[in-house]
Amino acid sequence: MKKEEILEASKRENKKKDIYEIEIEAKGSNIACICMLVLVCFYFAYEILTGKGENVALYSIIAIYNAALFSYKAIKIEKSRKLNAFTGIIWGVLTIMLVVSYFTGK
Repeated sequence: MKKEEILEASKRENKKKDIYEIEIEAKGSNIACICMLVLVCFYFAYEILTGKGENVALYSIIAIYNAALFSYKAIKIEKSRKLNAFTGIIWGVLTIMLVVSYFTGK
């Protein structure tokens, strides 16, 4: 195969995106998750300190998103498996705690 044929096959396989674009999307996803975590922590602390109560349903949705994302990455990406598995487990535990809190009203 020629270089051009290999490149074209790779683009078809990756839905017309090159490897650089795919890496950028993955890194952007990680940055977005970190930003969400910081904002959630800020809101949660503010709600507790001001006595407004917690919006547990919203936080559980954010937590399950991150739990699923990092768990999937732990399965698919070998080089950062331990970190992604650890992060996925932490988000999963947080999700369970939030769901239990939502349904028990505590």
